[in-house]
Amino acid sequence: MKRIQMTNIATVSVRAVVIASALCCASLAQAQSTVTVYGIVDAAVMSTTNQAGGTKNEVAAGALSTSRWGFKGSEDLGGGLKANFNLESTLANDTGAGGSSFGQAPTATFFDRISTVGLSGGFGTVNLGRQNMLGVDSIGLADPTGLAHAGTNPNVYYSAMNAGAAFFGRYGTNDGGTALRQNNSIKYLTPMVSGFGGALMYGLGENSANSSASNYSGLSGYFTDGKSGVALAHAKLNNSQDGSALTLTGGGGKYVMGAIALKGTYVESKTDTSTFAPAFSNRKIAVTGLGVDYSINEATVVTGAYYQTKQTSAALGDGKATQLIAMVTHAMSKRTTTYATYTIANADNNTADGGAANRMMSSGMVIAGQSSANRLAVGIRHSF
Repeated sequence: MKRIQMTNIATVSVRAVVIASALCCASLAQAQSTVTVYGIVDAAVMSTTNQAGGTKNEVAAGALSTSRWGFKGSEDLGGGLKANFNLESTLANDTGAGGSSFGQAPTATFFDRISTVGLSGGFGTVNLGRQNMLGVDSIGLADPTGLAHAGTNPNVYYSAMNAGAAFFGRYGTNDGGTALRQNNSIKYLTPMVSGFGGALMYGLGENSANSSASNYSGLSGYFTDGKSGVALAHAKLNNSQDGSALTLTGGGGKYVMGAIALKGTYVESKTDTSTFAPAFSNRKIAVTGLGVDYSINEATVVTGAYYQTKQTSAALGDGKATQLIAMVTHAMSKRTTTYATYTIANADNNTADGGAANRMMSSGMVIAGQSSANRLAVGIRHSF
């Protein structure tokens, strides 16, 4: 009996050790790996004048911030090295649709915003996949409205080259379409040193017949003290059909002094002579943005913003349009914000073609037969 008791005791002890070890390993794994589900759900009641048939009333998603959802996570590999991933999709919460299409032949893509995996450590961060081009990251620092109304924001529409293949042609790794994000890209971000940082990015066109076709290359530098900051970026996107290129150069700055924040951006894109698409040849588009935020209190901020977009093009005509935006945001909590915006867009019909080049610079707000459009939006944004 004693031997049996000893055996039972030994068996129980072994089981206890195994269970304890398993629990310890599970706890260790949990401590070393993290996965986060996050997102933004933003919707507004919006009314825009001078649209086809009159005033357009709608419920629109992403007026203050583009609605999105995603997963991100990291694993501690030891020695300060981490493995990271990020998958993020656009959310059209007004209809329930997800993802978006892009490219010369638009293809529906689920994780259209970000789809990356990489490593980070004392050397910085390296990510591979579909990700923001460097100009977007830089200009976003100081955009006058914080990239509000992304669908018609000149810095998103033109500075980030998000207007589509029909407007910008077949440049970059997407072979046209939105250039705001680039497929098949490698991005390196330096460590932050005393507020200074930089980034390099290269996108592969994956064309075996022409190694430079559809490639993207860019670099940026930035400084921030946590509130104020400046950023500069330069990028080059090659055409998929000929040897032409589109270059993008710009920067932005934000200066905070007490309750006031001053913001300014300037970005210009230029195309070479293109034998494949002469209409896009030797064209320059410049976007100037100015803005000021005034914090009434910790929860309420009033913003005034001005954008001017100019095009110089022998084939498409010279054009100019402006936007004036007034915006009020009120944080009901750390995650929930209510807001109201009013936009005045102008594109004078003062050319022989009725102002087509001017309307083109209005980021889609002013339609044919009109020279202006006003928009009122009242909405709510919730982050999770």
